[in-house]
Amino acid sequence: MAYLLLILVLAALVYVGWRVARMSVNRSHTRVIGPDDDPDFLRRITPRDDKPRS
Repeated sequence: MAYLLLILVLAALVYVGWRVARMSVNRSHTRVIGPDDDPDFLRRITPRDDKPRS
């Protein structure tokens, strides 16, 4: 009976480890926003046509 319990515990640990490994593979990585992805940054560096040039 003790061996059966040991096998069940080991099987549960293997299953949990497998699930955790699969979750970490499928997890999306955080996306880094660069200057070319930031519309406010692009607006600040783009010269506007309606401003008078001095």
